[in-house]
Amino acid sequence: MAANISTWLKPEVKAEGLKQEDGIFVYMDNDFVSGDNHKYMKMYDWMSYVYDFGEKWMGRLKYGGAIDQLRFQLMSRLEWRNNISVLYVSIGTGADLNHLPQGVDLKTLELVGVDISLGMLKRCKKKWQKKTNLTLVQCPAEQLPFADNTFDLVFNNGAINFFNDKARAMNEMLRVAKPGSKILVADETADFVESQYKKSVFSKSYFDGKTVDLHEMEQCVPPQAEDKQTELFWNNRFYGITFRKSRGG
Repeated sequence: MAANISTWLKPEVKAEGLKQEDGIFVYMDNDFVSGDNHKYMKMYDWMSYVYDFGEKWMGRLKYGGAIDQLRFQLMSRLEWRNNISVLYVSIGTGADLNHLPQGVDLKTLELVGVDISLGMLKRCKKKWQKKTNLTLVQCPAEQLPFADNTFDLVFNNGAINFFNDKARAMNEMLRVAKPGSKILVADETADFVESQYKKSVFSKSYFDGKTVDLHEMEQCVPPQAEDKQTELFWNNRFYGITFRKSRGG
């Protein structure tokens, strides 16, 4: 695990310092750990024990290799290269790290993963700490502890639909990205929420009354962002929105 997290922190956070739990840094503001953030944090805490098994075996049984292909497609929308700093928002168990473009060496990346679920972060640490230069931080996406213009690459996959404040989260991702960086946010469409999450015995209680408005998600992209583009993947089950931070910052 990367040792010097202070390289990336806001000055005020650096001065105060971050506490740790099981080698994971913690930056949790109670103002953001409420509502849907709290509900889905608790859901992913218990799901962390079976998440990878469910995707690998149950997902493969139902969808074949479609989920792997989806992850490869989404990661290909980013401008990966070796020897860069990467912020992976809502890292979960780190599944996307298995699907980076050919030629990208994980060990050359200064990789920071954040998630609101400590359970998912613990699973991620166990899975990836010996394979990557990885620092993990528990925090809400709406309040990242990192300084402006810090990361070469920033992305979020599979979580933003039900953040408390989606627009603030996207603004935070844009803020911490370096000028000129491309950013990706991706998640399930309403079609998939209806056909999968609302029908699964494991998740349906968490998604009762929930849906996804893709137009609303597009409106959450910061107005100062450039090169905005929305794509649909996997027979309209998933969307990906990319945008770029102005080279002027």
